[in-house]
Amino acid sequence: MISSRKLLVAGLVLFAFPISIVVVGIGFVSNSPERSASTVSQATVTKSTCERPPGFILIIADLSGFNNSIGHGAPSNPWPVITVRRGDVVRLLVCNKDPTQPHGFAIGTYFDAGVTLAPGDAYRITFTATAPGSFVVYCNIFCTVHVYMVGRLIVSD
Repeated sequence: MISSRKLLVAGLVLFAFPISIVVVGIGFVSNSPERSASTVSQATVTKSTCERPPGFILIIADLSGFNNSIGHGAPSNPWPVITVRRGDVVRLLVCNKDPTQPHGFAIGTYFDAGVTLAPGDAYRITFTATAPGSFVVYCNIFCTVHVYMVGRLIVSD
């Protein structure tokens, strides 16, 4: 009896381990250059409504991804693509319009901690683009359209 329990536990570990690798690989793969914490400004996150204030870029998270990223061919064609210049203040309003499930939002290097948005939640995210390069915009929690929630932030000199 004891040895069969050990075998069962070993079997669960073998099946669970590859699944973990796939999930982590989908959400956190990035080809952006490494940056030290001192070169990237901190993001300010504020709870909001889905009404876009002037100067903010609206990102809608729902069953079509980020701003219909599925329709734009994500993940092989990341969408949306946000292009700014070094030194610009980036203002994003991220809104979860999915009525049933949470979604996440993060940006490699600039907003790695990310935010989880329950259905109907919205957050204003503001930061200064101090490091040039191309950075992955991604969903930082697992959801049904997780693999399609891939965009890009491009910061030019």
